[in-house]
Amino acid sequence: MSTRVTLAVVSFVVLIVHGIVFYDQFFNRWERHQTAYFEQARSLAKTDAERRALDERSPRIEQIIVTQFGESRVDRCTTCHIASDDPRFQGHAEPLHTHPYSEALGDVQRNGRWERRHKFTDFGCTICHDGQGRGLEVSDAHGEDIFWPSPMLGYVTQANWRAEYKTKLTGKEYMQANCAQCHTEQNFPGTPLVQRGRQLFFEKACYGCHRIQGLSHGTLGPDLSEVGKRWRIDYLWGHTVNPRDYSALSFMPKFDLTDDDIKALVVFLKSRRGVNYAETTMEQYLAHQQQTRLPAGLKTISAGGMSDVARGEQLIAQRSCTACHKLGDKDGHISPDLSSEALIRDQDWLIAHFREPKSRIPDSIMPVFGFSDDDYRAMTAYLMTRSTAPKFNSPEEIYKGLCARCHGEKGDGKGVTYLYLDPAPRDLTKAEFMNSKPEERFLKSLKEGVPGTSMPPWERVLSEQQRKDVLAYVFQNFVKQPREKLVQHKVPAQNPVASSPTSIAEGEKLFLERCTGCHGRKADGKGPNSIDISPRPRNLRNSAFINSVSDQRLFNSILYGVQGTAMPPWIDYDLNQNDVGNIINFIRSLNSQTVSPSGEKSAPLTSQVNVFPIHVSPINVSPTRVSLTSQEAKCPNNDKCK
Repeated sequence: MSTRVTLAVVSFVVLIVHGIVFYDQFFNRWERHQTAYFEQARSLAKTDAERRALDERSPRIEQIIVTQFGESRVDRCTTCHIASDDPRFQGHAEPLHTHPYSEALGDVQRNGRWERRHKFTDFGCTICHDGQGRGLEVSDAHGEDIFWPSPMLGYVTQANWRAEYKTKLTGKEYMQANCAQCHTEQNFPGTPLVQRGRQLFFEKACYGCHRIQGLSHGTLGPDLSEVGKRWRIDYLWGHTVNPRDYSALSFMPKFDLTDDDIKALVVFLKSRRGVNYAETTMEQYLAHQQQTRLPAGLKTISAGGMSDVARGEQLIAQRSCTACHKLGDKDGHISPDLSSEALIRDQDWLIAHFREPKSRIPDSIMPVFGFSDDDYRAMTAYLMTRSTAPKFNSPEEIYKGLCARCHGEKGDGKGVTYLYLDPAPRDLTKAEFMNSKPEERFLKSLKEGVPGTSMPPWERVLSEQQRKDVLAYVFQNFVKQPREKLVQHKVPAQNPVASSPTSIAEGEKLFLERCTGCHGRKADGKGPNSIDISPRPRNLRNSAFINSVSDQRLFNSILYGVQGTAMPPWIDYDLNQNDVGNIINFIRSLNSQTVSPSGEKSAPLTSQVNVFPIHVSPINVSPTRVSLTSQEAKCPNNDKCK
């Protein structure tokens, strides 16, 4: 008996399911929408002719084929939104609702009746709204499928979007991105967010790194000319908030932006589709040919009787230098403080750095802006007036005022700018490093700076006593371990191995066998293990740094390691002084040609492609503390160590 009841229940459920499927297949929702529209329109009809016309209509798929905006589009949106062009349905609910009229977008009212500038028969729907024009189910038509690349702008959030961003990604204002495909004029009343986003693109100095055809010429970051076609708005929002959430190696700064600013930038970037429907191909070609080196959003500031200093001050403000740098009370929290720049750098250094930042700091993320030499001279002239030394009453004030920006308030090397500096600021809490170096070395760095890095010379800002006091403050508050007697290693003051082609070749062979796991095959500090090592391996092509370091220091670092880092003591693994001398000659040979402002690079490795087999072993490290097994520490990239 129980079996019969079970079968009866199952049969009934199957019958119900089949009925639902049958109903959905043969009685579509869009048919019900159209039937409801016909009934309500009939009740609103004022003439018999209108009623007869409605009586003759029956539900069908409505379709618009749009051919004048690039590839042909098929839009079936009016199959459900059948009342979109019927002004009598302005008070009805979707989908039987009149599409709003907009004077900002060109709609006009004549004799009490609205006339659309963008007629559905000409433009369709998806050209403005996005979505999937061929879809007849809500989820399909609106682009809710996570694999559909263009969900309805401002109305649909896909299931795989980050929850914390979903509420920020709705609103009809996002459609301004599509309006800007045709309405490219900067002051068009229908696209205020696009205009605001364009302003922010220049105010935050995005133009320096990114290229947008017709607007900017940056080369450090990705080309954004078609970024709106490639990415959805959830990615644009998230990447603008924190680039490293999407790319761990990104050096794009995390800007201090409000949600309104982020939305404006997202709408602006979404409008970058690479195609302007309002221009012909010839017009686009001519516009490209007429581009000048100065980005389109920046105006030329002529001298006009102004001094170089006054003009330079205006240029620094207009070119958005404080989007990254600190200058007076403005601070981008990304790059060094320029408030007393004349006491730190001279005129020649500044002009060379403006022209080609990597000529002075090889791993700088500052882009080449391509301004004129007159502009650079004026900007330098202004910075050379910034010669007032800050006043400090204690070593603590000195540290917080000059050092914490890079080295961090806790001395851990994680100041507000640390993510954007390479080499990264030294972690002053690592007692094993700090106590392994003589005090004279630290005082020299404080006085003269560290060439090829962002560590500036403080000689003209701090007195000798102030430099000693702030160093004592660091040891007392961050190192927190008493200094022990330094171990004196027996290393030569000068390289005893004469530099020669034979020595350089032997040094290259040893380097490729022993060093590339961390320092990289190009010796640029970007080996396969480098991403997990803190501090990062030294860039041995940084000519300014390498040429400032003595042979004695290089011998000491290679033979006996660098305490507090992943650099092992190679003397324990069969490297003798002759081997180290050859390696040093090889490293010196890479830096015999310094990088010039014109972009000339250092000498290449002659044998770096598949000459010596490199077997990379993983290194167990964390971003803040290096943890190596003894064998991995001594031989991090192959199994040839003895």
